[in-house]
Amino acid sequence: MVEKIIEPLTKTYIESVAPSVYATSPSTNVSDKYSFIPTTQIMNDLGQEGWQVYDASQRNSRTGQGMFTKHMLRFRNNEVPMVDGIVPEIVLTNSHDGRNAFNLHAGLFRLVCSNGLVIADQTFEKVKIKHQWYNLQDVQQITDKVVTSIPKIMGCVDDFKNTQLTEAAKKDFAKKAILTRWKDGQDYLPLSEILKPTRGEDQGNKLWEVFNIIQEKIIRGGITYYLASGRQQTVRELTNIDQRLNVNKKLWTLAEEYVS
Repeated sequence: MVEKIIEPLTKTYIESVAPSVYATSPSTNVSDKYSFIPTTQIMNDLGQEGWQVYDASQRNSRTGQGMFTKHMLRFRNNEVPMVDGIVPEIVLTNSHDGRNAFNLHAGLFRLVCSNGLVIADQTFEKVKIKHQWYNLQDVQQITDKVVTSIPKIMGCVDDFKNTQLTEAAKKDFAKKAILTRWKDGQDYLPLSEILKPTRGEDQGNKLWEVFNIIQEKIIRGGITYYLASGRQQTVRELTNIDQRLNVNKKLWTLAEEYVS
């Protein structure tokens, strides 16, 4: 297999996909108590610790607040070792409209499928920084916390890899996974499609393989199904930042329930 070459994003590219990252002032709608902390400040401070941006996105805005809306950055550090094609990440979300604090989560990036996973809070509790105070020590503590948590996180991955699922358990996992995104269960979604591997590396019955197959299908969509009328539909990719984070964490928590 040819190893993928992935480089940090350039400023030009980040500005093109998530211009709110580079806001130089907050929205005029924020309160007097709001202290403006530019995302670029934390981005630069993380850069001093060796963490660079490898993925960027922002929420669509319909209110003319596009330069202040919520955005997400995923950071990786070349000095933090990759294990079995899995790269530890720091996932940052923020906005400059007064609606969100800085939130930093632990994540994993799986090279073979370019899946960006987010670790559930019970395994790595997210760090919140309010728009009232901030200093460099905050970032240093966060990066230290992520690095020291890597053995625990990779221990969870090992548990997933060492757990075999029966066909019945795989279908049960898929049914519950559907509920992480659709409250009504979407009974018309074919479990066979949700559980169908998209690459050879995910063939098998291990929880890690099944988890990645389902996570990719639930987040990225692409599942074809038919309504009662016979009309064909395709599940769209989940692009909302909050929903994407929430579903990712729910899927991780769900997977932990199947560890034997």
